[in-house]
Amino acid sequence: MTNTTDKELEKQGWTKRFSVEEVRAVEYKTNYEELGFEVLILPTAEVETDITCDQCIHAGACTLVTIFTKPK
Repeated sequence: MTNTTDKELEKQGWTKRFSVEEVRAVEYKTNYEELGFEVLILPTAEVETDITCDQCIHAGACTLVTIFTKPK
């Protein structure tokens, strides 16, 4: 999935949760799975972002991923 917008993911049943440093994503993925959710983790650069994130992404300094969930 590349250059996916939040609206496209919402149509597929995904809910955008938050962005986090990539090294912490596994911890959150595990927590959401224990709560009964499917988890999708995408590089923040591949999803629709606001202008603040865009500046970091275009500078090549982004290490954030965005977490999406949906019920199983």
